[in-house]
Parts: sequence; structure tokens; C-alpha cells
Amino acid sequence: MYYQNRAPRKRTRDYFMPFFIIIIIIAIIFFGWRTLNQVFIDDNRTTFSEKVFLSIENGSAKAMTVGNGDWDNAPDNIYLYKGEKLKTGSDGRVSLTFTDKSIVRLDNNTQIDLVQLSKKNDANVIEVSLVNGQIWSQIERIFHPDSRFTISTDLIAVDTKGGDIAVEAPGTVYVLDGTAQVSVKFEDEIIKTINVGVGQQLVIDSDTIASINEGTEPDLIFALSESFKSSEWYRWNTKKDGAINAFEESDNEDAETDETETTDEDNETEQASTDEETSINPDRMVSITKPSSNSATSSSEISIEGVYDSEKVQAVYIDGKKASLLEKNKWKISKLTLVTEGENKLKVEAEDLSGAKVQLDSFIITYDKTPPAVPVITNPGANDETVTIDDVEQMIEGTVSGDTYVVIVNDYRLSKYVPGSKEFSYYAKTAYGNLEVGENEYEVIAEDKAGNKSESAKIILVLEQDTVDEAGGDEEVTEEDDSSVTSATETPVPVATSTGGVTITEPNGGESFTTSETEFDIKGTVPAGTETVEVNDYKLSLYEAGDSTFRYSAKASFKNLTIGEKNEYVVKAYDESGKVLGSASITIDVESGSAAAPTITMPSSSASYTTSLNEVVLGGDVGKWTDKVYVNGEKLTDYIPGSEQWRKTVTLNPGENTFTVKGEMDGVQTSSVSITITYTQ
Repeated sequence: MYYQNRAPRKRTRDYFMPFFIIIIIIAIIFFGWRTLNQVFIDDNRTTFSEKVFLSIENGSAKAMTVGNGDWDNAPDNIYLYKGEKLKTGSDGRVSLTFTDKSIVRLDNNTQIDLVQLSKKNDANVIEVSLVNGQIWSQIERIFHPDSRFTISTDLIAVDTKGGDIAVEAPGTVYVLDGTAQVSVKFEDEIIKTINVGVGQQLVIDSDTIASINEGTEPDLIFALSESFKSSEWYRWNTKKDGAINAFEESDNEDAETDETETTDEDNETEQASTDEETSINPDRMVSITKPSSNSATSSSEISIEGVYDSEKVQAVYIDGKKASLLEKNKWKISKLTLVTEGENKLKVEAEDLSGAKVQLDSFIITYDKTPPAVPVITNPGANDETVTIDDVEQMIEGTVSGDTYVVIVNDYRLSKYVPGSKEFSYYAKTAYGNLEVGENEYEVIAEDKAGNKSESAKIILVLEQDTVDEAGGDEEVTEEDDSSVTSATETPVPVATSTGGVTITEPNGGESFTTSETEFDIKGTVPAGTETVEVNDYKLSLYEAGDSTFRYSAKASFKNLTIGEKNEYVVKAYDESGKVLGSASITIDVESGSAAAPTITMPSSSASYTTSLNEVVLGGDVGKWTDKVYVNGEKLTDYIPGSEQWRKTVTLNPGENTFTVKGEMDGVQTSSVSITITYTQ
């Protein structure tokens, strides 16, 4: 019998097996190539430590990535790597989060280069170069001896082992927490190293570098300036850091506010940050909001307040004493005793929901009972002297000790005195009303950060009637300073008023006056039962019912004080039913002075500058009387008279670009200053 051989019957898997094999081969090739690419080709992006995470907070930003010489729009939530560059636009603000959880924020018109991002044997080495603008860095504590976090500019290199450090190009450093070691550079060589402590600021420019090279030691370190602490950049960052800042308040904030430390600035500037709610930094279980860290007090008993994360914390302890937990995630400890005169490092602990205690960064406060030394008057005479002067205006000058925070002359706090400076000056003028015919006694007092006041230094100036008559008597007083002329025949400054227990105590003791200053804090008292306080019909949002004091900021830069006019401020106190309890008024006559020529400090204070960027920020200082600023004939629309600063972002053409800056006051232009910027492609 014959049987025919049949071919084996194919199963379904026999048809699909070749396709599976092909897919596996392709996968092996793909993943193998990806691994080789990461290990051998893309050497700049091999480890997680060599990248940072970008978050765009506001506006726009541009990045120049490795291998790409063009600036491209940077999307939100991407990684940047070593060697790449980042810059913000005029409306842009961004945050960079590093692998060690450190955070660096860039302000508007700011550029940085990521110079170093490396990790070796558990040591992180990070260097950020600030080309222009300003940054705020919240650096995590560094424990590894070989780790470092450096922020560099053309003039300085800032190293820190942790803390909150703000840097403004080309050479200003603000230390808000921790310490910083600043290396001053000249022609890429370090010529001086300076340690900057918490609560201090360091200012380096080309002039100070020249002085250092010449062997002189100019004053470089000062206490944090009030202008920085009241700036919108400071307010925005402290809110981002999770602390309730003494200079701001959220819409629903009803925390107790120390009127002697806060300013009511909400209505004077239109700032997006005032609309944000106070938040708690998720990485901070407990924050202390009052008093500020590294502050000082003359009292042995203090109260400490703060906020806490209720989702993580059930109790707060300061030096073993348990805090009272209040509404809205707030806590407070009253009558905490400081046992050591000098620096007190208080232990801060948070008890988590499981009952375990977590030790946090210590809180440092200085208990200081020692007042500053007595001021020394050097001009026009010495302490306790009586001097006859031959002019209707006289500058009183002198020195104070380095621990001086405020200088007070006849109850007037000198607004231009920089804390920590060893020199002061006070202008006495017949036109100001603080110099009259006969004997004029001036009492100078120095006050330190803790509020201790020195004994007073006194000098008596004798102004004779003949001198006034020679200067023009009551008919006219010529003021040679600032090239301005005032006349006593003009409408006098209205007399200050006070009724119903409402008083104005500052400035000038509440009396109306004439001045050349452009910013003031108006302070005073209100009677018991005051529910709300208004200044020129504006309700003070930081005033709390029952407080006995109020504070209001009047500044030319806030547009609530006008240069060249008599500015009247009327304070009214209302009870719970809306009835007026009393009122007080003061008139501040702000004279116009001469407009000093602008200066250029950004991107360099020298007459020439070379860059590989096609866009840079020009900026500098200008006289406070200047009402207009022009760059190459174009008026700056965002310049605010009285702000004393100007900025403009300019686009460069290849080669040399010359920019000329002029100011203008009342139609008269100042002299000009120029810079030539060479753009190399």
C-alpha cells in the first residue's frame, strides 16, 4: 500500500515567532544604543547630580543648551545641565531646584551660567555664575568637607555651607541666614576674602576694588538695608520661603503685627505678590516669623511666634518649652527667658504626628544690654561746645561706634544713615525750620540693633540776626546746595494738627517741615477703642483693632509723595461703629534739587564691555530729582522719579554698540554717560 507523506501542520505560534524575534532584536539594538549614548557620547548628562529642575514662576525665560548657540524659549518643568545658560525676560521669574534640594531663584532680566554640577564620592560641587541681574538662593546645609556651593560674578565669588543668600550683580551680597565667605576678584585673581554674617550686606564695586589694591580698607559690610528689606523682590522671596514677612500680609492674614517693625506698603505699589496667600514651605516643618533670626533685644524676656505644618507637626518646642498652638497654623511662646548676655542659640524641635521629636535649625538671638558709645561730633565743633556760625545752613557731622543701628538728632531718625556706618551727618537750615536765630541745641543719640540708646552728644549752634539779614532775612533764603532756590514769601507749610488723642510722632516729631528727602515712615499713636486707621482715606491693612500705634510709608517711588509739592497726610482713627475718634495731620514739603547725571553699573561700570549675548540689561543710579531718563534719546517709560535707579533691556548688533544715558529735570538735561558693548558671535 502506498502512503503519501504529508507536511507537518503548522501551529499559530509558528507564524508569529519570527515577528517576536525581530521585535526582540530591535529592542536590544535600541536600548543598547541608548545605554552607549548615555555612557560614552552624552558625557555631560551622565548622572542625576549634573542637572537641575526648572520651574517658571512668572513670565518667560530662555535657555542656551549644550551644543546650541542660540537662545530658545525655555518650557516649564524641564531639566538643565552643566554648561547651559538661562535668562529671564523683563516679566520672568524662575526657580531652579538642585539635587541636594537647594533652590536658586532668578529675578526679572537676570542671566546665569551653570558652570559646575558634579558629584564625586558623595561630594557635590555646584557653581552658578551670575552674569547680570539678581538671584535668591536657599542653600541646604553642607556637611561633606569637599562639597561646595558657589555663586560667582565678575567681581566676587560667594561660598556658603548653607543658608539664605541673595546676590546682585556685579558685587552685592545679602546674607539672610547662615554665613558666606566672599572672595573679591581682580583680573581673575583673589585679592581679599571677607566673611559676611547673617543680617549683613557686602557691597563691592570697581572703586572698592581699586581701594583694596591701593592698600586702603573702605567700609564694605553694612547691616541689611531697609530699601532691600522693603523691596518687592525681598517680599516675594520670603513669601516663597514660607515665612510670614514683616513687610507683607495676605488678604486673610490677622496675625499680630509689631507696628514698629512693619510698613503699610500694600497700596503704594502694584505687586502681584500682595495677592498671594502666605504659604508654608513643605520642606520646613516649623518657621519662626517673629522676632527675626539673628536679631537682638535688650530684654531678658521675649516672645517667639511662628507657623507650622499641621499635617506633619503636633507640637513645637523652643529650648524645651512647649508653644501654644493657635489658629491658622500659628504658634506662640510668651515670656521665654534669655539666660546669657550675648548670643543665645535656642533649640528648636518639632514633634511629628507619631510623637517623635525632630530637631531643627537653632534659633539665634542676641541679648544685649550694652548701649553704643557716645557719638562724637566733629563739625562744626566738638561735643558740648557752643559754636557761632556765619551761615543760614550748617552741616553737623560726626562719628558713631560700629554697633550703631540708628542715629537720632533731636528725636529725628536720620533716614540716610546706613546701619553699621561709622559716620553720620545732619543738615540744619533756616529753610528747614531746624535752625533759628539765637541758640540752637542739637542732641545726637546712637541706638543699637537691640534698642539700647547711648548717652547724648550735644552741640549748640548760635545764629545771629545779622547773618540772616545778610542772607536775605525773612524775604528770601538762597540755598546753594542742589542749585535750588526757595523763598520765605512763598505759601508757608501748613501747621500740623492733632485732635482726639491721635498724634503723629515721626517724622520731625510730628511737626510739618520742608525737606529734600523722598521717603518717610509716618508713625504715631491712636486712642483706646480704635478699630481702624486711615491715612488720606486709605485704610491701613496692617493695623489691628486695639493697637495703640500705627505706621504708614510715604515714598516718591510709591507715588504717594510728590517731589516739588507740599504733601499733606491726614490720619483718622475710627471706632467700631465707624465714628471718628480723632485726627492728626502733617505736611511734608519736598523741595526739588539738582538732577545728578546718571551712572552705569550694569552690565559693567567701566566704559566698555564684551559679551557673547545678543541681549543685555543696562542699568545704574540716577539723582532722585531726575524726572526723566533717556537711553540713546529714547525715554524710559518705566522709570519712576525718586527711585534713584534706572533699567533697560537692549538688543545688541554684532560688533560695537554704544549707549548714551541722560537724565532730565524740568526740561533741563543732565550731562551724559556712555558705555560701548561689543557683541561677539
